[in-house]
Amino acid sequence: MAENSRRQSNIRPLNPRIAQQIVASDAKREAGHKHFKRAHRLRRKRIIGAGLAVACVFLVQLVLGQVRLHAANQTLNKTELTLQKTQKDNQDLRKKSEQLKDPAYLQQILRDKYGYSRKGEIIYNLPNQS
Repeated sequence: MAENSRRQSNIRPLNPRIAQQIVASDAKREAGHKHFKRAHRLRRKRIIGAGLAVACVFLVQLVLGQVRLHAANQTLNKTELTLQKTQKDNQDLRKKSEQLKDPAYLQQILRDKYGYSRKGEIIYNLPNQS
């Protein structure tokens, strides 16, 4: 301890002009720090805003695509039903066309639908029991 008291202190009082410069530089540094924080916040907000805008555009495109897909699927279902009905009708018409080549079937149609008869036949009309 005795040795510590013998040593001279290296601490000197500041020159008032230098103290003012230090205080002024601290204020400038603080102002610069605030400026960079503000600029960083503004930049972050802009980036987030741009990201949200891009996400909204993609979301709208996705929704519109889904709407178009749904409409196309409905049209496809209606067209498939129409195709099935047309194919069934076509099959029935082919079957009738084949039956019309048979003379017995033609005679049956003429008798049932048009009331034709052979010579000497007597046709009786019976009432329906319903």
